Amino acid sequence: MTELWSGAHDSLARVVTWPAPDAYVLVDGLLLRALPTGVDAIPGRWVRLAFDPEQRRLLMTEAEPDDAPPNAGKQGAA
Repeated sequence: MTELWSGAHDSLARVVTWPAPDAYVLVDGLLLRALPTGVDAIPGRWVRLAFDPEQRRLLMTEAEPDDAPPNAGKQGAA
């Protein structure tokens, strides 16, 4: 599982659930668990993922405004 998480490092993801304390994010059709760090993990928000080898988990950080895919605001976009 660690290989999967580290493979998601620096990926753009979309928040699917509210954090409690973690949230689930969608990356290329795969649902992954990540810890919000300095970002409001509101469902639908685009975030950037980072793998923390010490904690052995994914952390989500704020995505740049121009990072979101071009169809991010369109109905039916994942």
